[in-house]
Amino acid sequence: MASGKISFLGQQQNREVAELGLRLKEASENVTTNQMGVQHSVKRPIIKKVLETMAAGMDVSPLFGDIVKAASTKDLVQKKLAYMYISVQAEKNVDLVILAVNTFQNDLQNENPFVRGLALRTLCSMRLTDYVPYMLKSLSHALIDSSAYVRKTALISCVKLFHLAPKEVLDASLIDQLYNTLRDRDPEVVANGIAALNEILRSEGGMTINANIALYLLQRLREFNEWHQCLVLNTLIRYKPSNEDEKFDILNSLDDRLKHHNSGVQLATIKIFIKLTEGMTEIQQDVYKRIKEPILTLLSLGSPEIVYSCLEHVIALMNSSHQFLREDYKYFYRKVKEPSFVTLRKLEILEIIATEKSSKDIIDEISGYITGKDKLITQRSVESITKISFRIESVISYSLEIFMKLLETGIDIIISSIITMLEEFMNESPEKVESSLSVLPLIWTTIDLNSKAGPAFLNLLAIVGYEIPEAPYILESLIEDLENYPTTSFRLQLLDSTVTLFLRRPVECRVMLSKLFKISMEQTENLDIRERALFLYRLLQNDIEKAKEIFKYQRYASKNNSKKDNINMKSKHLPEFNTLSILYGKPSEQFIVELEPIPGLFSKRKDDDFFSSLSLHNISEPDELIPVQPQNLVKEEFTLSSTVSVDAKKFKSYWEGFKEIYEFEVSLLDSPISLTRLTLDDIEAVFEENNIMTMASGGTGDFIKLFLYAQETGSYILMLCEIKLNFNSKIAKVIMKVGHETDQIMNLTKHSEYFSQYLTRCIKICFNSVN
Repeated sequence: MASGKISFLGQQQNREVAELGLRLKEASENVTTNQMGVQHSVKRPIIKKVLETMAAGMDVSPLFGDIVKAASTKDLVQKKLAYMYISVQAEKNVDLVILAVNTFQNDLQNENPFVRGLALRTLCSMRLTDYVPYMLKSLSHALIDSSAYVRKTALISCVKLFHLAPKEVLDASLIDQLYNTLRDRDPEVVANGIAALNEILRSEGGMTINANIALYLLQRLREFNEWHQCLVLNTLIRYKPSNEDEKFDILNSLDDRLKHHNSGVQLATIKIFIKLTEGMTEIQQDVYKRIKEPILTLLSLGSPEIVYSCLEHVIALMNSSHQFLREDYKYFYRKVKEPSFVTLRKLEILEIIATEKSSKDIIDEISGYITGKDKLITQRSVESITKISFRIESVISYSLEIFMKLLETGIDIIISSIITMLEEFMNESPEKVESSLSVLPLIWTTIDLNSKAGPAFLNLLAIVGYEIPEAPYILESLIEDLENYPTTSFRLQLLDSTVTLFLRRPVECRVMLSKLFKISMEQTENLDIRERALFLYRLLQNDIEKAKEIFKYQRYASKNNSKKDNINMKSKHLPEFNTLSILYGKPSEQFIVELEPIPGLFSKRKDDDFFSSLSLHNISEPDELIPVQPQNLVKEEFTLSSTVSVDAKKFKSYWEGFKEIYEFEVSLLDSPISLTRLTLDDIEAVFEENNIMTMASGGTGDFIKLFLYAQETGSYILMLCEIKLNFNSKIAKVIMKVGHETDQIMNLTKHSEYFSQYLTRCIKICFNSVN
């Protein structure tokens, strides 16, 4: 039965491709011009359909010869579509590629610069080393073409050719020609030349920058657009001036770039300023004063993304100059309706720039964030006040007063956050904290004991428990209700706190400690808890005086080892200023890796690839040559199991239990058939052939509904989905759920992407093939 389905599906695809080939042969070569002056040919919609068929995963390589013939046309859109097909299918039709190359050679002589550029780009996009000599010759002529568009295209094509045949490019005279393009009258050509040289000569550190080139680029800098200015500035930073006078000349010529409206230009200029003044302490301090105004201007912009990036760079600058922006701390106060990710970075900066003079103002400001609705901001604000207090001891008492007032709010998240930080205060100033802990019996029921605040509360209770009459009874209540507190950290701290209090108040704690030991050693499977309980039991049994001595020194034990200098400043370095390293908080070598070529893009494409590298559902008709965007590819090793079996009861259980839920729609407007002709048997057969099994299906009127499931080969990860097909709108609405068969907690984001792409592809094939 399976072989029958394969034959059925293959025959439908072959029949459709053959029909397209016949239509191409029979179509007229004539090109008509409409009233708007736009040329249009009969073959254009046919070629568009060929590309749509290719994007659906069908093999359209037999049409290569016909498409090459269709590329010889005055219809620019048809030529664009034909060249798009040729660039993708060339590797499957090596014997016929010479025909396409001849067409390219003719178009490279065309009077229209857009045709010349299109032909050059397509020629250099073919991953065929046998035709490298043709590409080199074409590029050599294109680099001196009269059209700036062709020259720009040639420079980018040089990079493509370098990745295909690096030795041939380096051995040819192209590098000298690329350096010659730096003198081009068009600034965009110059920018492309810089980008091409930096990429091709990346192993040597990029293009060479000498005094003449640096001076020339500085003189022409204002001719470039803002993004090309960033490129030029990032290239100029590699130049090393020969003396201080030359450094000052560069600084003066770039000074106005600090007022540029683009943040990238400003940050790139700041990077050059700091780089040039390295080792010149007094001058660099003047530089920090000069860049303060541009930085503060960026912080006032409306875009939160730009503000966030600026804040990350401010942190990097503060690591280099500790006095930077200390007097301007109010610029880092939270604004109305500000996103939380921006506020978190501002809190980090306020921790760093707080001084004896400004610390109370900053703490007052931050304390106002604690009562907000954002729980993350609440927790982080409490931590920030704590860190400022540890660094500036004079405000410890002031911070504690604020915390005690906030404990009266009765809000769970606030109390839990403060209790966690009070444990840290005990290490810095125990004499100031102990007098405030008498409130513990009043607030303990509002603390989330299964969070970090649970162990912190128990530790504080043990420290001052000898002074609080209710302390033993609070612990006794927790022991009685122990099954509601399963976390290991809580139970370990409960053992320590109960023993600590027992050593100070043995009569009141003897019975409950005995019960806690029994539960921990006999009714608990966790080895850490059992070992800790056994150790404490033997310690008390053998030498109680030794136990008192041990727990005396653990009285103010710190879990986080907070010290005055414990400001969690990221390791950010100025050499990678104005790069993603600043945002990621790590050197570029830790997140930039050389990847293998994507299958089907820089290597031989396989006939059974799920997707072409093109998505063609929105090809526009106008003459404008718009590149088509690539689709995501399902990973090559992703396959579905053909032996998966799920009964109705398990399906229902999984459907209700899986938490990863995705909803999306698949448009079938381009389906070549009428959906009303579909039968459930045909649809189920195609899905089953792709290892997607049917749990239930049915239809009524203009709707069909299917419940499907599948499992990744070699894993326990299941995909369940509900598909609702509307015949009238030709829209398939999909609800997909992904989860682990054994309820194991894991990140399923990638699997969800693979499943959704696989499922979309199957739906497209199904409704483009069944009739």
